[in-house]
Amino acid sequence: MKMPLVRSDISKERDNIEGLFDRFLRKFTFFTFDPATNERLKEPNYFTAPFVAAQRKCYVDSDNEDNRMVYDLLIRTRYDDDKENPQRIGINRLLDNGTYSDAYPIHEGFDMDAYDAKRCSNREMLYFKWARWTNFYKYQPLSLIKKYFGTKVGIYFAWLGYYTKCLIPAALIGCLFFLYGVFTFSNDIPSNDICGSDGVGAKIIMCPSCHRYCDFTQLNSSCTYAKISYMFDNYGTVAFAALMSILATLFLEGWKRYRCEFAWKWGLLDFEVDEETVRPEYQTKVKTWRKKRKNLITGAEEPVMPFKSRLFRFFGSGVAVLFCLLLVLAFVVGVIIYRLVVVQLLYRQDNMQNYASIVTFSTAAMLNLIVILMLNRVYTYIARKLTEWECPRTQADFDSSYTFKVFLFQVINYYSSIFYIAFIKGNISGVPGQTILGLQPEECDPAGCMVELVIQLAIIMIGKQIINTFLELLLPKITNYIRNWKLLSLIETKSQRQSRMKREREEKAVSNKRLERYERDFLLNPTYDQFLFDEYLEMVIQFGFVTLFVSAFPLAPLFALCNNILEIRLDAYKFTISSRKPVPERAKDIGMWLPILDGISRCAVLVNALIIAFTSDFIPKLVYLWVYNHNGLYGYVNSSLSYFDASSLEVKWSEFADQNVTECRFRDYRRRPCSLYPGVDCDDDYRRTEEGLVILSYRLGFVLIFLVMVSVIKGFISYIIPDVPSRIFVQLQRQRFLSRQARLSNINKSDSSVDGDRTEVAFQPGDFDSKDNNFDYSST
Repeated sequence: MKMPLVRSDISKERDNIEGLFDRFLRKFTFFTFDPATNERLKEPNYFTAPFVAAQRKCYVDSDNEDNRMVYDLLIRTRYDDDKENPQRIGINRLLDNGTYSDAYPIHEGFDMDAYDAKRCSNREMLYFKWARWTNFYKYQPLSLIKKYFGTKVGIYFAWLGYYTKCLIPAALIGCLFFLYGVFTFSNDIPSNDICGSDGVGAKIIMCPSCHRYCDFTQLNSSCTYAKISYMFDNYGTVAFAALMSILATLFLEGWKRYRCEFAWKWGLLDFEVDEETVRPEYQTKVKTWRKKRKNLITGAEEPVMPFKSRLFRFFGSGVAVLFCLLLVLAFVVGVIIYRLVVVQLLYRQDNMQNYASIVTFSTAAMLNLIVILMLNRVYTYIARKLTEWECPRTQADFDSSYTFKVFLFQVINYYSSIFYIAFIKGNISGVPGQTILGLQPEECDPAGCMVELVIQLAIIMIGKQIINTFLELLLPKITNYIRNWKLLSLIETKSQRQSRMKREREEKAVSNKRLERYERDFLLNPTYDQFLFDEYLEMVIQFGFVTLFVSAFPLAPLFALCNNILEIRLDAYKFTISSRKPVPERAKDIGMWLPILDGISRCAVLVNALIIAFTSDFIPKLVYLWVYNHNGLYGYVNSSLSYFDASSLEVKWSEFADQNVTECRFRDYRRRPCSLYPGVDCDDDYRRTEEGLVILSYRLGFVLIFLVMVSVIKGFISYIIPDVPSRIFVQLQRQRFLSRQARLSNINKSDSSVDGDRTEVAFQPGDFDSKDNNFDYSST
């Protein structure tokens, strides 16, 4: 473990990494704190060295590291001399069997009524300058967060703040493209044709959308859907989707450089896996295994899990995960059946026919959201139990396995219904009248599936954010109240409490009895293992909504930005006030979440290309304009609808019975039936037209071109932007140079090995010329 040793002698042009956007924000002074607070928050940079107990006085002490060392001793110390029971190790086992109620580091003192920047505790400063809602527009005091909670929590809030900052330009651009659609939809020719009362919108009769109980409809009944669809699906869609893919790459590359700044400042830039400790649960179970293997690093014989046991656990865990994924898909199919049934029931009601589609879309999306939120808890619990059963060796292995399982569950849980609407619905329906198991497959509205996709995205994304925010506001207060009530009931009975209150009223005095600090912390919400996992998971799922489906919902970055501003303050209040102080942990990055974010960013290019090509009307309109009508989109709506022989449809009752409907239209590119149009280019099997095949080829070509162009740009950006800033690279090389100099000095002074004696400091700072360095080197 490395700890701060001596202040860096390399001058820096700035304290924090700043880009063009940061320098622009720095001009607005209201984003920063007052001078007294800024002076308190200043944190110098230190060179670090491996910790040696014999030379502890040479290091800059840290309460977080002390707490971590104490906790590490507690989880590995035997509490019984009985050698026949090797599992009697660690505080966690004593907590499980009820010997202790809990074990946690205590918070600092807290006074909510007074604040003094020079005298207040770190916890008080975090509350007044970070956790309060009035600070929602200010920078986060990351150095103080790290100092009080540890580097792992500090890295989380640094990442969350950086992600939120990067959402600002994305939200602004998304709003501009949406406003472009709002202000220009009145000039859109296809939607005007659909809404016209004397044009094709009034003349064209659409085929029923369900079997038997649905009626024929006029095309202009989809006027509202056509207008809404254009607001989200216009000529700016392609540019915005490509721009968001590039912004996602800039965000990830920028974060790699940004986290290097903090990893260096906090002494974790070269924090590697070999410094991570083995899980106590693994150490306990490994003693019962007879098989041993030589550790190639230490050279010692260590017991390991047998191969058959590992294979069995891996196979069993995989089967359980697959079953859960299939269960998620089963719920998605259930929601689809719900839509098919409800739309038929609504069409039977005379006063609900005009609203059947929108009611079905909205209620199905809400039902899907409820199912998603209910299953989240179940899948998280299953994933944790499966990972514990696998018994990973290190905490990093445990975190990676657990993260992969839960993220896989959540991806299927949140995105499966959206993928169904975007790529499956409307493409498997075929021609009107075809049924599967007695039900006609779902069809898109004549205006397209984009409206339903927008509704699904908005309800799931925004609804999830509202519910989670509401729960984070209420649950801590409710649980704290319950804990207070339980503890007070243990201190005094109801009759004792009533007599005390009566005596206080008589004496006109208020009791000044105060609990000890550890007792007050016991009333707070407990901090469980993996306490940051749910926070990261929520943001990663949100990142998927912002990048994967941004071509269908350009307002997603705006809602994500608003949610994150609230999320930062909610989490700040939770960590500082309503929850117990977590055990400080070390981390130099966000762990496995970074490759997951990178994978989402890469998948976003393909998903947006497919949405633009196959879900939106961008490509069909472009083909019609380039190939069939160079004067505009006049006649596009009529060309995008195919003819169907209505005499073969079974309609129980119809408002068009007096019109003797012989033909109806449906959304696809199919040949006309010979029963209605005998002659050239007719087909009673409704095969695809030549125009449909041309559009399909253009769609595939667009996907390929979009993928190549955006991927090349993303790759070029990743190549030209180094992961480590140049000033951090210089300081790292300076530290390595001084370390080599110290080893050479040790060789000259004694006959010890290059690594030096174990009682000596592994790093000698040497002489510095910096006047700002006041470190006493004589003790070193």
